[in-house]
This record gives sequence, C-alpha cells and structure tokens, in this order.
Amino acid sequence: MNVQGNAFNVRFQKIKITTLVLCCFCALVFFVNYLAKDKAISAQTKNKQVEEIEGYKNWTKVNVEPQLMPARVAVLCADATGNNKDLNGPHQSKYFTVYVNDIGRQAMLEQSNPKFPEGSVIVKEKLPDQKSLTPELLTMMIKRKKDFDSANGDWEYLVTDATGAKIERRGNLQNCQACHVASQKTDYIFRTYLSAEVRNELK
Repeated sequence: MNVQGNAFNVRFQKIKITTLVLCCFCALVFFVNYLAKDKAISAQTKNKQVEEIEGYKNWTKVNVEPQLMPARVAVLCADATGNNKDLNGPHQSKYFTVYVNDIGRQAMLEQSNPKFPEGSVIVKEKLPDQKSLTPELLTMMIKRKKDFDSANGDWEYLVTDATGAKIERRGNLQNCQACHVASQKTDYIFRTYLSAEVRNELK
C-alpha cells in the first residue's frame, strides 16, 4: 500500500510539475507576443503623421522655391514651440515652403479675398536654409467648423516636429493668433509667398 501510494504521489507530482511548466511556457509565449505587438503599435503610432496632414507632400506646393521668412512676419511671431530658449521664435532667419490641400487650393491660389472652406489645411515647412530638403519643424493651420473660434476665423494652429508625428502645441494658440490677425481681410492667411504671376491672376 505504501509502495502504491508513493508511486501515485510521484506520478501526481510529475503531473503537477509538467502542468506548471506548460502554464509558465504559455504565459511566457503570450507575454512575448504581447510585447512584440505593443512595440509594433507604438512604432506605428510614433511614426504616424497628424491625420489631417498625411501625404501633404503630394498636395499643391504654393511656393515652388523655398523663401526667406519676411522680417516683419518673423518679428510678429512669438515662440510657437513653447521653447523659451528660442527667443526669436520658429520663423527667425528661416526659409519655408507652403503646401495646401485640395479643399483650400482655390481660396489660396485664385481668390483675392479668400474665404477658406472648412477642412482647408495649410502646412508650412520650416527649413534651415534654402537648399535644405529636411524641415526642422512643421506649422499648420486647419480650418475647423463654424464657431470653433469665430473671433479668429475658426482656425486651429499646430506645431509639430519635422515628421508631423510629434505634436508640440495645438489649438487656439494665442501667439499664432496675434500674428495672423494682421491678415484678417484675407482670412488670416498672409500669402506673402505667392508668386507675382499667381497674385496678378487673383479674382
């Protein structure tokens, strides 16, 4: 009886150990898969542009060649990035290229007194020099629904990193509004970058 009991106990212990090992193995496989999936999702999220500007490089390029930011505009612009070390703001001594999506294209390039429709998006690449192909950061304006911010043309302002994935600031940014209010008659858009040819065709 003792021999049988001992044999049963040995088998039972082996079953317990085997079961425990299998459970640990399954838990380990699940954990590794979870980490891999989570890492993949994080990478996708990290590299994903702000939804409204995805593929902006394929939009209409408003100024074919990068232009130097006009001094008067640079002076008006405060530190939109929120970085107190950048006392001159993101426009100072920078070149820029502007893109507009299809919704805002007509207002940008054809109307002398433009009224940008809801959904218009304007992206401005800030470049360190005229030959640079890689922006230092992006600033953008998105025309929101009526009454989003009626006192400032219902525009939302955003500042992101060069990829458009990391948002530095967004919303009713007062320093951006204080600058663009000078162009209220043109729906808060400066358009100093329009070529003489385009400007002469505005109606």
